[in-house]
Amino acid sequence: MTDWQTLTQQLKALGVELGKNRVPEAPRRAKYPIESVVEGQFLDLGTDQIFYREAHYPKDHIHGTRQIWPAGPIQKLCQWANAGPFSPADLKDIVFLDTETSGLAGGTGTYAFQIGAARFKDDGFHLAQFFMRHPGEEPALLMGLSNFIAGMQAVVTYNGKTFDLPLLNTRFTLMGLPNPFAGVDHFDLLPLARRLWRIRLESRTLGAVENHILGVKRGVEEVPGYLIPEIYFEYLRSQDARPLSEIFYHNAVDILSLAGLFTHMACLLHEPHSKEVQHAEDIVSLGRFFEATGDFSQAKALYKKALAKDLPMELLRDTRSRLSFILKRTGNWEAALNLWQQAAQDQELFAFEELAKYYEHHAKDPDTAYFWASKGKKALDLCGRPINECQSWHASLDHRLKRLLRKIS
Repeated sequence: MTDWQTLTQQLKALGVELGKNRVPEAPRRAKYPIESVVEGQFLDLGTDQIFYREAHYPKDHIHGTRQIWPAGPIQKLCQWANAGPFSPADLKDIVFLDTETSGLAGGTGTYAFQIGAARFKDDGFHLAQFFMRHPGEEPALLMGLSNFIAGMQAVVTYNGKTFDLPLLNTRFTLMGLPNPFAGVDHFDLLPLARRLWRIRLESRTLGAVENHILGVKRGVEEVPGYLIPEIYFEYLRSQDARPLSEIFYHNAVDILSLAGLFTHMACLLHEPHSKEVQHAEDIVSLGRFFEATGDFSQAKALYKKALAKDLPMELLRDTRSRLSFILKRTGNWEAALNLWQQAAQDQELFAFEELAKYYEHHAKDPDTAYFWASKGKKALDLCGRPINECQSWHASLDHRLKRLLRKIS
């Protein structure tokens, strides 16, 4: 550590003069240092050191109601993330990451004062949490993290593509250190959580998803995420580390929830008809996921399964429409016609148009096509849709009716 005489010489070189009796006060010794509050140790990195805490969870560890160790294939999840392929033997190359930062706005003024990282090993799940006691320890923090994640091929985060990874990339660059995340695959679970539970869950924050999906109940040690920067800055002022134990707890649960969600999502995508999927809304969401990825066979099966359940009317209509167009795409006209006729009974305009199209172009029956187009025109007059939308429908149906009249005559 630089002594005061050397510091005085450095200040004079910068043009700063200290009065005869104005000797800088020695820094206060922490009354409650971090090592007295959190069970951990200091990692020596040459001339620097960083405080870190390690925890180990066995392979059969249950987080909430779910296990964190993947029990089945993860290939579907890898395909979704454009990652891998990763086999069970490759799990050790996947790192789970979460940061606690000085703010949520990002930018070069924001830094991570704590980084939690975990990975699978032969004997279980290993978690390491690196913490810097003051901003001057940032290089050591980043080097400690780099050592722990060495050899990783993929990283798992929650909103990491938007926040955690850009932040860490910036900090590694500013500190002049090699970036360990360059070129590795990235599983950001937030976009997938939004796809899978957008319908059923009002909020898809990690806390909401872990509670409703994994059954995680955080303890009294939990601290709200938005308070974490304030707690850290107060620690820098007071050197009282006692409140920091709550941040270590918060970060550890986040990491465990990442692993639990990773495993649960892999299971859902591999076995979408599993008993794990009990909510009709979730079945629809899985159907939409497979439809978006081009797996229409899987989407069709899930939509049929969902329609056999009690769906809210708006969701029923959307699911019925989606299924009908998949049936049309695959040439299953009889089943598609049945769904369009059901939708027509509920006065859905698209159904009248599809029925008219089928009878005009496929069945070559312009009279029946005219019948359905006419019914669509009547339904349009009663639907109460916005004016611009009605005008578009009127133009389309009028054009079809005129053409059908020519064919009939």
